[in-house]
Amino acid sequence: MFRDEDFDDLTEFALSAQTEPIQVLLVDDDQQLLNLTETFLERISNQIQVIKETDVNSGVEAVENRELDCVVSDYDMPKSNGLDFLKQIREDYSDLPFILFTGKGSEEIASDAISAGVTDYLQKGGGKDKYTVLANQIENLVGKYRAEQEVYRGFKAMNSAQEGIGILNDSGEYVYLNQSYAEIYNTKPEQLLGEHWEQLYPEEEAEKFRNDILPILKKTGVWKGEAVGLSKDGERVPEEVAMTQLENGGHVCVIRDLTEEKKREKELRHEKQFLDAALNSLDHLFYVFDSDLNYVRWNDRLIEVTGYSEEEMKDISPLDLFEGETEEKIEELIYKIIEDEEVVNVEAELVTKQDEKILYDFTGSPIKSDGEVIGVCGLGRRSSQDS
Repeated sequence: MFRDEDFDDLTEFALSAQTEPIQVLLVDDDQQLLNLTETFLERISNQIQVIKETDVNSGVEAVENRELDCVVSDYDMPKSNGLDFLKQIREDYSDLPFILFTGKGSEEIASDAISAGVTDYLQKGGGKDKYTVLANQIENLVGKYRAEQEVYRGFKAMNSAQEGIGILNDSGEYVYLNQSYAEIYNTKPEQLLGEHWEQLYPEEEAEKFRNDILPILKKTGVWKGEAVGLSKDGERVPEEVAMTQLENGGHVCVIRDLTEEKKREKELRHEKQFLDAALNSLDHLFYVFDSDLNYVRWNDRLIEVTGYSEEEMKDISPLDLFEGETEEKIEELIYKIIEDEEVVNVEAELVTKQDEKILYDFTGSPIKSDGEVIGVCGLGRRSSQDS
């Protein structure tokens, strides 16, 4: 289901980052030729660093104990030859670049090497130019190997991500998606590979993507917002979507399931509506203000009595509802609540927006968070002495 062009952007990015030294293992029983090859490779390429071994057993040990990028081995060696070496390496290192560099060339050897998983097959003949060819091939093979490893690590990270991550080609078909992505729609990754994104959305939502969202993505390269998907069972799935355009015409899509979040938001709205209804059913004044004396909550009864609008309440202080000596007394009591953490009761005349004075019995209690007073919760009852 994967096409090479689907991952061109990722591979090119990885190849551009190949600046680290290339650790090359040379295995040849001819010490003089081994030294000569080392000299030419390190002279031709400033990236290549050579590790030398003279037999297969030492070569296997080097592969197992070192971080290598490529193996270059002679074919004709005593006890075990280059093909035996290759077969041992491929048991545990299936992708490590392995070049059979030999003076003993034949179609049979080449065929056996290909069957055993050799990466490339070069003959030693040809003068000094053969080392340039070998150095170039090492750099090319290691560049591709590292790029593939980088892409593999990237996909491995995406597979373990909690967010749903999908990659679509220029036709809108999925070429990759992780487990989290598939689970959002109650299906499996393999069931969506090669399928078009439209099957995961109701028709009206797909139309919005086609007409509004995808043109923005194509123009700006990114889009983020909320949408409604469709699970395999036909259930609607609220989701947060973030998309990034790829140079090949496809795009990366990151999905976050908002089902639980929307459910919680609905519950919180219900709880707020219930609490508001309860507070507004009180015949008493109810209010909450913070330690800076800004109102943060009140009931309808406070609006009705004071004559201030909802917007005006946001801009006034509790002290604005009193005047003269009463205002000074209320200020003292407020700071007593905040600083001494005491519940206070006081009878005072409340002054409305229309300058009407109404006698109320007020009770103020400290509101604490993490042991610190952050505000005051108050209740005002019409005084029985008020005429």
